[in-house]
Amino acid sequence: METSLFKIGDKELQSRLFLGTGKFGSNSQMEEAILASGSELVTVALKRVDLETDTDAILSHLKHPGIHLLPNTSGARNAKEAVFAAQLAREALETNWLKLEIHPDPRYLLPDPIETLKATEELAKLGFIVIIDAGIGAPSDAAKAMELGADAVLVNTAIAVAGNPKLMAEAFKEAVIAGRKAYEAKLGQQYSHAVASSPLTAFLYE
Repeated sequence: METSLFKIGDKELQSRLFLGTGKFGSNSQMEEAILASGSELVTVALKRVDLETDTDAILSHLKHPGIHLLPNTSGARNAKEAVFAAQLAREALETNWLKLEIHPDPRYLLPDPIETLKATEELAKLGFIVIIDAGIGAPSDAAKAMELGADAVLVNTAIAVAGNPKLMAEAFKEAVIAGRKAYEAKLGQQYSHAVASSPLTAFLYE
């Protein structure tokens, strides 16, 4: 049994696992992990690609049938920079999709909530589909998020820095599917006290 399809903007997706492309040891390792994950939506940092050419070293590893690119604004320090980057990406990659990141502090990479909100409002007016992510550290985190009702999760570092990125990508794929199935199956009622799983009748013939 497959999990239900879900729709964001004008796209209908089967996989609820989105992948980031940073921190991999090589582009071929990145490509292998993406294909193993079954992801249909992959992020790419605008500052890492050459939008002027179709033979960019990173983009050539991401262009596969069924995989949509989700440009992100990593490096933007305020709403103005993020909106400008989004407009460049839309023109070069022909997409209205965007992963929004605004973190003016390069050391701790703490997001700026005020500037993020301002950018989101402006980008929505310009017709962008905006996705905001947060860190997922392990397959169990992804499963729990899906179990709680999340529509999708976005993972990068946990896969990229794993000892075996391809195997970890497969683990996340299975975790997301399992968590979504648990959500759709509807978890049983939880009690604050013990409840016997067998009838509380007399033991044998007593």
